[in-house]
Amino acid sequence: MKAEIAHLRKRLAQFRKHGYDILKERDFAFKKAGFKKGKRVLEIGTGRGYMALTLAQKGFEVTTIDNDRKIQRSAKAILKYYHLKKLVRLKIMNAEWLKFKDGSFDYVLAVNFMHHANNPMRCLGEMARVTKEKILIVDVNRRGAYILEKVHAQEGHHHERSKIGFPAVKEFFRKEKMQVKTYRSRCQTVIVAKKGD
Repeated sequence: MKAEIAHLRKRLAQFRKHGYDILKERDFAFKKAGFKKGKRVLEIGTGRGYMALTLAQKGFEVTTIDNDRKIQRSAKAILKYYHLKKLVRLKIMNAEWLKFKDGSFDYVLAVNFMHHANNPMRCLGEMARVTKEKILIVDVNRRGAYILEKVHAQEGHHHERSKIGFPAVKEFFRKEKMQVKTYRSRCQTVIVAKKGD
């Protein structure tokens, strides 16, 4: 567990050094989403658990899915370190085929996930199917993508580029008759899509 926490701190510091404060960006997105406690929340793409951690620290119970067992083990260790594991259910699942009934969650969110999706439109369709109220899509803008690529290059990796742009995401939600609002921060674009009135 100490290795995961050390890696987390090192990685957050790397991103901050380049101007991308991941936890501050997650907090910005959370505020724009307007999520209320007591609601069922599904996160698409657990990743290292930054957003699950943000939500759990604010008292939300979250179900989070990812198809990468190794990365979920890391997220689990981080949540356990902060004594927040009991608020988060981690599941291995493909975002293109969610194993939940229609309208199972009040809120669905995907943070820095869309650029990893093999079939982003299919994922959006599944998110719209399982949500009752709101969907929050957060992904890196050009500055954020540049920083991601820079950090990954320093680690000897290449970071994926998105197969879908923000205009296509917004258009998808509009076709689903959802109200769409867009917010921008230093390194991210935040899209909040709301069902109904």
